[in-house]
Amino acid sequence: MDKRWPQPRVEELLISILEELRTTKVPKRLWSLADIAAYLSRSKITIQQRVACKPDFPDAVRIPTSAGKLGPLWYQDEVKAYVKRHQKK
Repeated sequence: MDKRWPQPRVEELLISILEELRTTKVPKRLWSLADIAAYLSRSKITIQQRVACKPDFPDAVRIPTSAGKLGPLWYQDEVKAYVKRHQKK
């Protein structure tokens, strides 16, 4: 180990990392039916037929491709907010 350079304390390093994470823009992640099903510990068919079809469930994103459109995708943060809104108080 090079003794010429002072080593930062662990706390200072962690604070620096946290500050970097706070200022870094994280792209919104898209979830598939399978992702939502895994998050809610339910089957894909249950999510499709009983949850995603609800009028207050977040709108799906449908990305066009040369062969049509990708299956429905949802923004992760919107799904989590939906679940939180339906949490028992």
